[in-house]
Amino acid sequence: MAKKGTKFNYYSPEFKKKAVEQYLSGEFGGITTAMRVLGLRSDKQLRDWVKLYHQDPELLKQDGRKAGKKEGVRKGRPKKVNIDELSKDEQIEYLKMENAILKKVKALRRNYGEH
Repeated sequence: MAKKGTKFNYYSPEFKKKAVEQYLSGEFGGITTAMRVLGLRSDKQLRDWVKLYHQDPELLKQDGRKAGKKEGVRKGRPKKVNIDELSKDEQIEYLKMENAILKKVKALRRNYGEH
């Protein structure tokens, strides 16, 4: 995970493709030298680009950081639910789920001697 305040670099698809082709041609020697010459922070970036290039050079045009957001896939902690904004059926299902969780917690506490 990146540190707070870290500035992220954006690399154009053309830069990525040229970097991969130069690396694969042996122009830089090794991956560490290529990383330094190209000004990358990690050799993992270049390794990932090479992997994508071998699959399909067009994949270098995709920005992997935005993929999940575009497809509606969220990562991390779910948003808090405002029960008043749910339909009656959704409210019932939500409250049933919440009740089931509370019952499990109560049973676990009982099993471990907490009252």
